[in-house]
Amino acid sequence: MSHGIHAEVKPGPKSVRLEGNKEDLARVKLAVKDGVLTTQVEKGSGLFNWKGIKDVRLYVTSPRVESVAASGGAHVDAEATRSDTFEAAASGGAELNIRGVDSKKLEVAASGGSELKLKGRTGELTVQGSGGSVIEAKKVQAESLEVAASGGTRVEASPERRITGSLSGGSTVTASTRPQSVQVNSSGGSEVQYE
Repeated sequence: MSHGIHAEVKPGPKSVRLEGNKEDLARVKLAVKDGVLTTQVEKGSGLFNWKGIKDVRLYVTSPRVESVAASGGAHVDAEATRSDTFEAAASGGAELNIRGVDSKKLEVAASGGSELKLKGRTGELTVQGSGGSVIEAKKVQAESLEVAASGGTRVEASPERRITGSLSGGSTVTASTRPQSVQVNSSGGSEVQYE
């Protein structure tokens, strides 16, 4: 999802519904490529032809919700389905709220000031973050956290057994408690903190 669209994604029979004013809806194009639903927004007409869309809402239901991605200021609320691996990605100031994660592995990528909020459980939580992004995953019950964060990224998580990875450029990991093992290379004012 992209271009400031607000989307709601949840499990159920396959369906897609767009709501909004006629002018904005006429500019939104939906496409499915390799089983992935994407949005595209056409430019407006006139000298200053790029105009954002307002109040367009997208409602998607699918039997399997195993990955969600948002960019360009989109706001997505999603409910995950059980899977071996769940993937969440946000960039360009997007907001992504995901609940119901139940996976062996949860892979999260965030960049460009995006914000992700996650709830559920996983064995292995892997986070890649950059550009001042915020990943709130304290409400994800996880065995381990593997993190690579830079550029002031903030990661909140509660791994039970271990934290591994690297932090740079003022990035932080805040954990609810200190897990059994912590092996993180930190530089540039970065650190792992415990509440």
